[in-house]
Amino acid sequence: MGRHVEKWAAPTIAHFHSTVADMADDAITASLDELKRVIRTHLVIDNHGHNILRSHQLKSGNFLTITTEAHGEALEDTPKSLAHLQAVRQLKKLYDLPADADWAAIVGKRAELLERDADSLIKKCLEGTQTILIDDGLDSGANIEPYSWHNKFTTSPCKRIVRIETVAASILSTLYQQGRLPVGIAVADEEACNLGWVSFIAEFEQAIVAAIQDDEVVGFKSVVCYRTGLDVTVGRDLEVNEHGLRSFSRHFLPDALARDFRVEAKGMNDALVISACKLVAAAYEQGAAAKPLQFHTGLGDNDISLLDSSPACLQPLIKHFPTVPIVLLHSSYPYTREAGYLATVYKNVYLDIGEVFPMVSREGQELIVRQALELTPTSKILWSTDGHHFPETYWLANVQGREAIEKVLCDYVEHEDLTAAQATKVAQDIFFNNSNTLYNLRLSNTELASREKPAGHSQDAKSNPHDAEKGQEVSLPRSAAV
Repeated sequence: MGRHVEKWAAPTIAHFHSTVADMADDAITASLDELKRVIRTHLVIDNHGHNILRSHQLKSGNFLTITTEAHGEALEDTPKSLAHLQAVRQLKKLYDLPADADWAAIVGKRAELLERDADSLIKKCLEGTQTILIDDGLDSGANIEPYSWHNKFTTSPCKRIVRIETVAASILSTLYQQGRLPVGIAVADEEACNLGWVSFIAEFEQAIVAAIQDDEVVGFKSVVCYRTGLDVTVGRDLEVNEHGLRSFSRHFLPDALARDFRVEAKGMNDALVISACKLVAAAYEQGAAAKPLQFHTGLGDNDISLLDSSPACLQPLIKHFPTVPIVLLHSSYPYTREAGYLATVYKNVYLDIGEVFPMVSREGQELIVRQALELTPTSKILWSTDGHHFPETYWLANVQGREAIEKVLCDYVEHEDLTAAQATKVAQDIFFNNSNTLYNLRLSNTELASREKPAGHSQDAKSNPHDAEKGQEVSLPRSAAV
């Protein structure tokens, strides 16, 4: 019986190329899987958040405000927004509700969870957060938990961001109680006004210096955008002081009591910003870390002048104080590209990409991330949630932010704009490294080891640069605080 001998077929060039291509595809897939893992699991430094409400307010506050800056009658249309609908879908997962659950079911389940174990819900919402830099000047202490209370939910202790307008209002109220602030008919007394101004500025500057020296304070925040706009008038010290005094006497003092000492007089607001910048710059010149000054820019409620909220208005101030790190908050939406330009051409400017999560639609969020990356060096982009009042605002922001950044960076890798390794480094820098350096936090860069992905993720997983009212529903506009 004859033997059947099969011929050996030599591999063809086409077969070789196909094998190499398959290997390359496998490598790319593996690299993308690693990139996704890092984006979904890396601890975040939240460079701008606010205090969570105390227990009673947490239960009674208007939860509909979590995805919008609208208030009053305008809030009635919020359930028809894409941002709200996206949050509804995701909150069902957070609360372990069925897909057909409606808003009433969501609110009901939330109330049940808060009543049963509020701390467990808060812990789940802040999972994956290394630390929060908390602007604790948004609300009065009667409504909110102190910044240090949040430490039990973060990996590292939280730090303070001091809001300069809140400092000013507190000092002015104290001066009034001490009889050192002219009000009523005393406003006509020029000498008394001059003395009141001198006393106020001196105490304000002492408070800023104390904050600069306080290790618990890592930066400052201004809401001049809400008050008189971002077009801060820069000039010689004498001119700034004269404008401030005139504004103090003519525009602030006559209505100081009625406004509860809220500063909304341009010359006066400008003087506060300039004084803070001067003191930060002086501390840096003397060898201290230059603590960043954050500015609310862009997106806000209807208390804001949209045209005056463009970060472009800050350009003269940025140029005047080149050693003062300036952070443009809230993606400067809808002025993200303008903010990116400033962060590109000025060494001391940084772009924060917070608040748009969860305030903007999914597609809008992805576009904002792309606009931020169009021009801005990735070393100048910072992560934040702008979480406030409700812990779910932190959770939604982190879930949505990770998803948007993953979508954009993976797209850049697939189109060979970035390698997977480069994109991984971009994610690590945005989430952690950039803020760690800018705010001189000196925290260890660690990934989440206890789980594959942050809770609620909807996709399946395959040193400073310069230094190297109680019992009532809470639904006020966030700009309403002093």
